[in-house]
Order: sequence, then structure tokens, then C-alpha cells
Amino acid sequence: MSAYIHKTDRRLRVRSDYILRNPQQVEQLIDQLKQIEAIDTISHKRFAGSVAITFNSSEMSADDLLETVESHGWLRSEQRHAFVENAVKNGSKTLVKGIAALALRQLVGPTLAKALPI
Repeated sequence: MSAYIHKTDRRLRVRSDYILRNPQQVEQLIDQLKQIEAIDTISHKRFAGSVAITFNSSEMSADDLLETVESHGWLRSEQRHAFVENAVKNGSKTLVKGIAALALRQLVGPTLAKALPI
């Protein structure tokens, strides 16, 4: 899941893999954010990987809040991309080896077939 951000004047909603997979770290930051007077409410939907924060826009901007959660990794994407890249790379190697073996059989096969009594 890529990070999803929705911000208005008084509300910021972030949904990401990091929030989904790191609930303890997210809760730690939520506890810290609750200490800020400008923040009204925080709703953490753990199994959806989502946090919604309402705040007083005259004391804090959505961009400031977004910068804070971003600095704590909430917008980070998990390393699933590396898994996909490795799978594609390994699959490509297997495909190339198979094509090379097929080409070699086509090239050498008839010669070996004539030389060997079958």
C-alpha cells in the first residue's frame, strides 16, 4: 500500500504500510501528539493502517503536522518493492537461462543426434 494523505484546514488523515505494520511506534508518537494543545482528537485505526488528526488551524498548520509524522516514518513504504524486484530479477534470470538452453539444444542438438547412435 502506498501512503495516502488527505489534509484539510483542520484535519489530517494518513494511511500507510508503516502505520499498519508498526502500531507500537505509531502509538508512541500519538501519545506525544496528544500533549500538544493545538491537537483536538486523534483516531488510530490500527488494522486499517490509518490515523486521523483534528487540530486547531489557528495554532498549527496541516503541513507542520504532516512534516512531524513524516519525520517519524509514517509515510515510508515497506520493502515489498524489493521483494517484487527480486522476484522479477530471479524470474528473468531463469527465463534467460531457459532460452539459452533451448537455443543451445537447437544449435548443437542435430549434430549430437547424428554423432550418437540413438
